[in-house]
Amino acid sequence: GRASAYFVNLGLLTDGESLAELKRLLAGYIVLLLKDGELEDFDFIFGPAYKGINLATLACEGLSELFGLEKRMLYDRKEEKTYGDVSAERIIVGAEHFKEGGRILLIDDVATTGGTKMESLKKLRLLGSHRVVGMILVVDREEKMGDAVEVGEMSAVQFIRERLKMKVFPILDARTIFKMVKDGLSSEVRKYWIDYYEKYGAVKLS
Repeated sequence: GRASAYFVNLGLLTDGESLAELKRLLAGYIVLLLKDGELEDFDFIFGPAYKGINLATLACEGLSELFGLEKRMLYDRKEEKTYGDVSAERIIVGAEHFKEGGRILLIDDVATTGGTKMESLKKLRLLGSHRVVGMILVVDREEKMGDAVEVGEMSAVQFIRERLKMKVFPILDARTIFKMVKDGLSSEVRKYWIDYYEKYGAVKLS
């Protein structure tokens, strides 16, 4: 219900050149985090439907092609499978390769209120014993959880880090994006961004 000042749409990246660049970005960022010891090694990359599926695919392909790291992907079904196997595969594609104690890296496009992330963590319980080693986000909107009326005390990323004790690694955040575009915005639109984050932001824009 919030009338945001901007919209992040990775779905616009549909041409081969853009997807190849996104693949290099995701794989390179993950490898950098692994080398720096910021991210624990993992076995699977989980991408929530729908945008996360493409990102998990690109990340797995990039890690293999560019760095020789072989990881498997997982993703969830929006609608539960009602035929065939009745195990975790009915909701999580790739579950047949999962083994107890597997380590999972979650990847998604944007974090706003955190609803999709919480639902993903809930679905992953179907796999049995596992550990989510961290979460890669293309963009952290740095907005407080809740809706247009009920505004939370912290952002989704802050909640995941502080309450769930999980590492989150955004490639971009709202402050960085605003700094990149603010000089090209009209004074009216620039003020809208700032006022919006005064009301809903976990950070201040300037």
